[in-house]
Amino acid sequence: MHQHDKSILTKSNVQSDVVVVNQCDTDSVEEFDFVNKYGQTKHCIFVSTTQRGLSRSRNMAVSYAPEDSICKICDDDETFADDIETKVLCAYERHPDASLIAFSMNRPDKKYGKVYPKADMHLSFSRILKTTSVEITFKKRHISDFAITFDEKMGSGTGNGGGEENKFMLDIRRAGGKLYFAPENIGTVNPAPSQWFTGYNSDMIRNYGWAAHRSMGFILGLIYSHYWVISHRHLYGNSLSMYGAYKNILGGFFEKR
Repeated sequence: MHQHDKSILTKSNVQSDVVVVNQCDTDSVEEFDFVNKYGQTKHCIFVSTTQRGLSRSRNMAVSYAPEDSICKICDDDETFADDIETKVLCAYERHPDASLIAFSMNRPDKKYGKVYPKADMHLSFSRILKTTSVEITFKKRHISDFAITFDEKMGSGTGNGGGEENKFMLDIRRAGGKLYFAPENIGTVNPAPSQWFTGYNSDMIRNYGWAAHRSMGFILGLIYSHYWVISHRHLYGNSLSMYGAYKNILGGFFEKR
């Protein structure tokens, strides 16, 4: 948000073609070439917009990407690996049928530490729910064919919490797309305060119930909501009882927004 120059390209260590969506107070589109650290000429589409919302920005970025591109989601708290392009392209060569491939990321903040699988694998339903937007890449052509976008009622800036990337992946899965995990590390997530997560409180759990219904449907979403309350008691137990958690997650589940 409110970028005043193009330094985000250097800060994020961008070495490939890129679309930047800058939420600010003006509307414009600027295109230019730049030379990466390997001496290769790459192209940037720099979109400034007065629109707000994380999912809306992601959809806007995807709309500007070439139809035959492989897209990598990135926020301004990430730094790409130098060889990200090679790693991503090699993974898609191994899985030519893939619509989406998730990768591993460095996370210096130990609070968000994550253990990744050591080998390629299909993304199961449970692993999809544990995958975050910083880890995913996808083929734009497949997303276009499936007519799938990021849900603009979900994500930072909506007041409805997160989970937009999980719904995006589940939508691809329901459409028949193939989702994989590849163990290569493609970047670092730098510690930064969340724009929407303030702890496992009643508002967060209510949003979680709403997101479960929207992402998974009635039956599966209801089952998962019950499972979440039981299995995540260690996360919310300091602020809510199990009854309180049930009350909030089911309140959100049945809420119309």
